[in-house]
Amino acid sequence: MPTLAHYQSSLFAQGEPSLRERAEFHRIQLDDTAWIDLAPGWVQGADELFASLHQELEWRGGSRPMYGELVREPRLHASLGGVDQRHVVVRSMSDFLATRYGAGINAGFANLYRDGNDSVAWHADRIGRHEVDPVVAIVSLGAPRKFALRPMGGGPSERFVLNSGDLLVMGGACQHTWEHAVPKMVCAEPRMSLSFRHIPDGPGLDWWYEPEAFGAE
Repeated sequence: MPTLAHYQSSLFAQGEPSLRERAEFHRIQLDDTAWIDLAPGWVQGADELFASLHQELEWRGGSRPMYGELVREPRLHASLGGVDQRHVVVRSMSDFLATRYGAGINAGFANLYRDGNDSVAWHADRIGRHEVDPVVAIVSLGAPRKFALRPMGGGPSERFVLNSGDLLVMGGACQHTWEHAVPKMVCAEPRMSLSFRHIPDGPGLDWWYEPEAFGAE
């Protein structure tokens, strides 16, 4: 199991995990068809949730084909299946997001960035290949980390620092026309992201349960 020896918890993210009442949502229009919502400090007690999930989840590494060979991904991931049964706050996240952004939004995978060497390159989530204007929500836990977006194919990027408990929601045509990334850093403490998105019903959707379908934020 990865160590948390270098992680320093924030006093503002301690305590019993819960959703902050009257959280402020800020809509940022990326272009005419794509947008993101930011809700700083949406999860109270985020560091407590980080520590619990870090211990409970079955973390594993992944690999993907690149340049004719399998390359290890510089991060760990784990399924969030059943976590909402053990942590009421995770179920509250799903319920809130489904009410605000549409029914069927559920927890998917968690991604763990152990230090500044862990990252994810520019990409759009595979859900964008199957869904029209899908909603992808990310809850950041642990140490602050930069999150970047840019128009697909290149262009000026938008960069945000996500702190423990922050919520970022990508919507509209974001997965069709924009890419996102978590860049490497010279020095960074452990950080985790929880991914929530609409899970479609129907045959031929086994891809949905592959970690690659969720990307890594």
